[in-house]
Amino acid sequence: MIKFLLKHNFHVLFVYILLCFPLFYFVYKFGVVLAGYEDAKSYFKLFGNLSSHDVPSPFNMRLLSPALIHILHETGLFYNTECAFDAFPMYDKTYFFANVFYNFICVSLTSHSLYLAFTKLNFSKFNSFLAGLVFLLGFGTIFYLMMPGVDSISLLIFTWILFFYLKRNYWIIPLLLILVFQREYYFLFFMLVALMDFFRFKKEKYYIHVFAIATLGWLTYFVLRKYVFFTHHWHYQTNANSLLNGLLHIEIDLVTMFRQSFMTMNIYFIYLLVLAIKKYNDMKINTYNFITTVLLFIQITILSIATTSGNNNGRYFYFATPYFLYLILSEVNSILRIELNIETK
Repeated sequence: MIKFLLKHNFHVLFVYILLCFPLFYFVYKFGVVLAGYEDAKSYFKLFGNLSSHDVPSPFNMRLLSPALIHILHETGLFYNTECAFDAFPMYDKTYFFANVFYNFICVSLTSHSLYLAFTKLNFSKFNSFLAGLVFLLGFGTIFYLMMPGVDSISLLIFTWILFFYLKRNYWIIPLLLILVFQREYYFLFFMLVALMDFFRFKKEKYYIHVFAIATLGWLTYFVLRKYVFFTHHWHYQTNANSLLNGLLHIEIDLVTMFRQSFMTMNIYFIYLLVLAIKKYNDMKINTYNFITTVLLFIQITILSIATTSGNNNGRYFYFATPYFLYLILSEVNSILRIELNIETK
C-alpha cells in the first residue's frame, strides 16, 4: 500500500494538503462577503438551486463548480464554529463551508497537478515541487481561489489542458469544452497562444486545430449567454456596439485598474525577475514567450475595458498562472543547463 502511494506521488499531494490547510481554515474563520466578492452572492443561490432564475448572466452559466459544491453540501459535511461569516445570516453557512472546503480540495489538487505535469515535462522533481508551492503563495490563490467563489477548479482544469497542449495531445478537446460552463477566459487564452505558436512552429497543424476549437468554444459560450442564459444584467457585454463604445469612451478608472492588476501579479513578476537576471548576466531569454505574455495582458486589458469590468483585470490575468510557472521553470532550466555544461568542460 505504501509503495503504491509513493509510486503515484500521494505523499506530495499530502504535503500540499498540509500546506494549504492553514489557508482553508483562515478563509473559513475570517472570510466574508464584502465588496469585491459580489459574485459569490450569486453563486450561493446556485449552490442551492442550479436553475435559479435570480442569478444573472454570466454567473448562471458557470455550473460545473456549483454542481459539485451542491453534491458536497448534500453529504452533510460541515464544521460549525464561530467565524466572521456569522455576520451574514442572510446566507447559509453550510454552503459557505462547502464552498471553501471545495476550494481547498481544488487548490491542493492544482498544486499537485502542477508537480505531476511539470515532472512529466522533464523538469526536476524539486523545481516542480517548488512550482506547486509558489502557486499556493500566489496573490490570487487566496483572494480568488480560496475565498467564496467557483474558480478554484478552473485552474485545476487549465493545468491539465496546458499539459496536453504542450504535449500536443488532443485530450485538450473535452477539457476545453467543459470550460463553456466554467470559465470562458481560457478560450481567449488559447486563441492567442495557439495562433502565436502556429506561426512559431512552422505552421504545425495541431496549433491551428487548437485555435479552431478555442474559437468554437468561445462562440458557443457567446451564443448560449446571449440567447439561452440571457438576463438583462450586464446584457451589454454581449452587444458589439456596446463593447466598441466601451473601448472608445473609457469610463473606468485606468489608474485604479492597473494598480489592482499589478497587486495580483506577484508570480508574473517573479517571471520578469528571472528574465531580468538572465539579461543582466548576458544569458539568452525566450523573447517569444515574453511577448506572448505581454499580448495576453493586453488582450485581457482590452476585454476588461470593453466590458467595463476593469476591477477584474488582474483576476483574469492570474488565471494564466500555471502557464507563467511553466515559463519560469523553462527559463530556470536553461540556466541549469548552462551551468552544467560549464562544469563538465
